[in-house]
Amino acid sequence: MIVNSLTVWDVAGCLRGVAAFAPVLLAPGYCLAWVLDLLGFRSRPLGEQLAWAIALSFGVVTIVAVELAKAASLSAVCWLCGVCMVAMLGISAVQFRRRERGAVSRWGWIGALLAAVWAVLAVLELVDIGMGSHLLLSVTIYDHALRTAFVDAVMRTGVPPANPLYWPGHAAPMRYYYFWYVVTAAAARIGAVTARQAMIASVAWSGFGLAAVMALYCRHFLGAGSALDRDAAGRRWPRLALALGLLTVTGLDLLPAIAKFLFRVPTDADMEWWSPDQVASWLDSLLWVPHHIAGLVCCLFGFLLVWMAKGRSGRQRGVGGAIAGLSFASAFGLSTWVAVAFALVLLAWLAWALGWERESRARVPVLLGAGLVAVLTLMPYLAELRASSAGGGTNAPVAGSVTGDASHLLRFGVRHMIDPECLLGVPWFAALSQARPRVEDAVAGLILLLPGYFVELGVYGLVLVVALRAWRRRELDEATRTALVLVCAGLMVSSVLRSTVISNNDFGIRSILIPQFFLLLLAVLWCEGTFGPPRGVLRAVALAMLWIGVAGSAYQAVGLRLYLPMEERLARPDEAGLATRAMAWRTGFQAMDLSIPKDAVIQFNTAEPSDMFRFAQMIEAGRQMATSFPDCDASFGGSPAACAGITGGVKRLFAAERPLTADQARGECEALGIGYLVATRWDGVWTEESGWVWSLPAVVNTGDVRVVDCGAQGSDGE
Repeated sequence: MIVNSLTVWDVAGCLRGVAAFAPVLLAPGYCLAWVLDLLGFRSRPLGEQLAWAIALSFGVVTIVAVELAKAASLSAVCWLCGVCMVAMLGISAVQFRRRERGAVSRWGWIGALLAAVWAVLAVLELVDIGMGSHLLLSVTIYDHALRTAFVDAVMRTGVPPANPLYWPGHAAPMRYYYFWYVVTAAAARIGAVTARQAMIASVAWSGFGLAAVMALYCRHFLGAGSALDRDAAGRRWPRLALALGLLTVTGLDLLPAIAKFLFRVPTDADMEWWSPDQVASWLDSLLWVPHHIAGLVCCLFGFLLVWMAKGRSGRQRGVGGAIAGLSFASAFGLSTWVAVAFALVLLAWLAWALGWERESRARVPVLLGAGLVAVLTLMPYLAELRASSAGGGTNAPVAGSVTGDASHLLRFGVRHMIDPECLLGVPWFAALSQARPRVEDAVAGLILLLPGYFVELGVYGLVLVVALRAWRRRELDEATRTALVLVCAGLMVSSVLRSTVISNNDFGIRSILIPQFFLLLLAVLWCEGTFGPPRGVLRAVALAMLWIGVAGSAYQAVGLRLYLPMEERLARPDEAGLATRAMAWRTGFQAMDLSIPKDAVIQFNTAEPSDMFRFAQMIEAGRQMATSFPDCDASFGGSPAACAGITGGVKRLFAAERPLTADQARGECEALGIGYLVATRWDGVWTEESGWVWSLPAVVNTGDVRVVDCGAQGSDGE
């Protein structure tokens, strides 16, 4: 079958969304750096200027956009970004005329080509592919459905956005780190694209942000080593090219996947899911959680400004510290877990600098000043979260989950790299599990920690061992020692602290990004020969691990794209018929866009064969939902007191055994504040001719999907 026009339209919209991010995450940083001449910005090469502009936009624009949208509107953010884009184009035009011809190097053109390839790859990995009456979904819809709904909520309800997944009769402000969705919504407005298209485009820009901060670290953190001038010296690769190439290298996760295949164990939807507390590949993190990558970019950029403050003038140190503080504040609203982990890691570095690393002590005042700026900047957001939590009666979720409650966000607990249940076959562990389950959990976690890290880190674990041996010989410079301190502190933080608000350890899964980044920098140095050239068995092992890591990333890219279609083809019960229903829902919800207002409250059947079916509806809704799951979604905002009434009412509306009449359905809609009900031919109530599906007036009827007006005006006056 040939890909239909729906997919072509989506791809075009996503690429337009990629372009629409330039006024948001490029132009403002360029203009600010130009006005301040930040660290000699005006005299830097074009490629480095772009890296500074992107990193500075991530760090500053994010928090400014959120506060401006609160004080004024999202439109004000878009206008400000538009003005910055015009200014950047004007400055660039003047500079282009002054630059010598051929100022863009060969590597600059290669970099531009790689950026375009990455953008296209990200779009093709995530976009729905329509083929005839089937819509083939990516596994990443599991997370992107929620994130798309959040972007749409910002576009509809402003900042702070209302929780789009839960409607207790009125708009409930979100209790979640939503900064990335504000930035994405602004790009969606500028590019006139859908929330889904903008969300996919944001994945490309999280990659641009990671590449930009990596370029800056290669030049300004690792220092002016020979790798910066490799082209001039006739050597093969510049340092940044090595770093970008290493992004394609993950751990040895391919080996568990092969083992599952050989032992005929069902394949995981994502290669990383073999480990309870996974260490995700860079590709996996970029595709699934771009907001966590954006938070990492802001943390890294803030620390780089602190690092570069040494030896600068008082004005430069003050400006750098202020921008670093804004960047840390942005990070907290982009990814609370990454920001909290980075703060803990920097506390360890602070102790190291004051106690042992004399060369770094001059940077300490700048870091403390940046921390103060971050706290002061975040006070309005923290007050907002505090008020929302007090009203909702539950803690804010800090993961992409729809359930969870806890009295504390973090607790001490050993990271589960390998499922500790695998040791229950040992009699001693089984007895300990019965008598002291927490002790058994900790002991099992410690025993399995190193084997798990060996598989998850792969060649990067080998790099860590080699670098630590070189440190013992006192052969490392200040930057390399600092990178090692940050790696060790990051591994310690992510190994002994666990999040508690949901069942999975989201803190551990996201905080590991910090040591991953600095391990990658150490791997670059090893490739350059900093720790001595690998020889003999060490070289063979390193090369084997490297190529397994590359193959693992390739396998993961293919698996994320093809897993659901293959599962459906094999008639797995959880995915059977998903592609057909997804296309029907897509068609029905698109027709609904022309028939009902955007501020309407809708409800579809949440009793589906699996979460994937619910996500396929949720990602197309584009409106407030009474509830998006059979259980309560109040963890993202709103009081859970109304949960029982909402879930019970929705269950009665779609109950096949006792279908409601039109009057009864109107009564339920009025009680729940629902304006429109969405029924499909796969719902049990569809076949009851006397039920509400056929007796209430239809505003959409595609043959597969019927949207009916149940009479309630549920927008709460918004």
